[in-house]
Amino acid sequence: MARIPDPDDHRRQFAALDLAQRRAIVRAVNRGVAVDKRKHAPLAVVIARRQMRLWRWAWLLGPVIGLVQITAGWQAALLNALIGTTMLGLVARFWYLRASRAEAANLAFAEGRGRGRPTKDVSRPAGRGRPRRRARG
Repeated sequence: MARIPDPDDHRRQFAALDLAQRRAIVRAVNRGVAVDKRKHAPLAVVIARRQMRLWRWAWLLGPVIGLVQITAGWQAALLNALIGTTMLGLVARFWYLRASRAEAANLAFAEGRGRGRPTKDVSRPAGRGRPRRRARG
């Protein structure tokens, strides 16, 4: 099993990396894929879990938006709260699922169970997919 660093250890290890490596780790987590280097995979797992914790509760900002606008009337505040909750819920779900995909891929990569990154399907040639039919006659 891969060793996931505790928060203090993670901060120290992440701060020791240069800017390009830090950006590569965060970019991989935001894309929902494994990092390029196996030694960075535990750091990416911690970042993915942090993002999942954020997006798990981000949808609650929708009702707050409605409460702030209560001076415009309760119907407008209710409508804004419903729209805000729905939109933030959809955005939060999208980023939460990406972070959970990144966590799973980086855990697998850190444990040595493969790359974790989806590979290209080489069974089908690149191009249009189906060959053209020749005209008869």
